[in-house]
Amino acid sequence: MSALFDTLCARLHAEPDSRGEVWIACPSCGKDHKHFSFNEKYGGHCFACDFSGSLAQISELLRIQPDERVRPARRAQKPLAPRVWQQRPDFYLDRYCDALDRVTAWQAYKPLSLDSIARFRLGVGQLPASRCEIRRLIVPVFDGGRCVALHGRAYLPEDTDAKWLSAGGSSKQVLFNAGALTPGATVVIVENFVDAILAMQVEPSIVAVCGGGVSWQDAWTQQIAASLPRQVLVWLDNDAAGGPNAETWRAFCAAWKQQHPDREPPAPRGPQIANDLLAAGVRARCYAWPCGTPAKQDIGAALMREGAAV
Repeated sequence: MSALFDTLCARLHAEPDSRGEVWIACPSCGKDHKHFSFNEKYGGHCFACDFSGSLAQISELLRIQPDERVRPARRAQKPLAPRVWQQRPDFYLDRYCDALDRVTAWQAYKPLSLDSIARFRLGVGQLPASRCEIRRLIVPVFDGGRCVALHGRAYLPEDTDAKWLSAGGSSKQVLFNAGALTPGATVVIVENFVDAILAMQVEPSIVAVCGGGVSWQDAWTQQIAASLPRQVLVWLDNDAAGGPNAETWRAFCAAWKQQHPDREPPAPRGPQIANDLLAAGVRARCYAWPCGTPAKQDIGAALMREGAAV
């Protein structure tokens, strides 16, 4: 692994930081170096698309062939024991919701109403089963009425590029707010949990769901189709991985060709989701970001800036 790590660093012309992390554009979704890093011991992870891979997998995605690659035999993995928070999720949720700065912290992040904060049981506290000990905004995800995932984000106002982290053991198979899907609903697919809540606050008649863009699962497409919605709007971020407008896509392709002249850029996920829904018999379309929209703009920022209706 040490030799493979050194080979990757040399081929990518990248240097590890003080913690041994190397930050590059994600080899899976193409997000910039602020979202993906790898190290010698654990491989790499992308905070945008949730891709995790070994050094060998990273080298294959980047088409980097080390002089010598040793593949250790795979070991049978034992099922992980439930985390403490999974055994007592309501205890943790009650504690997060009892935080004295719950409302002020959330409203400093996004203009959420007291009703929205209470309805989705948004809280504040330390993310359990995590190496990070700072207090975060906490968003729970439910499946059949039971909390199956906890996501947290640092809420310092000056931190505009904070990442959403997940509590250890959190399910990645559940679509956020899927329990609200009903026949005849207008469904909006977004990338951020809180933006889904904000969209429904602005337009209560819709059902907004969140599963991420590049990490979207085909099972969620079928789940939405099975709910028999009236129509679906796929409103992902204005970036290459989500639903870019023509300006953003051209800029991304130009930068991609310079870095990867022998590879085609990955296709945006938004149009793929919409096409899959159309194939399933659902009336679906992608939101068209207007020309001049800043890159990486999301539905939450658009609603906050312009007060636009969904």
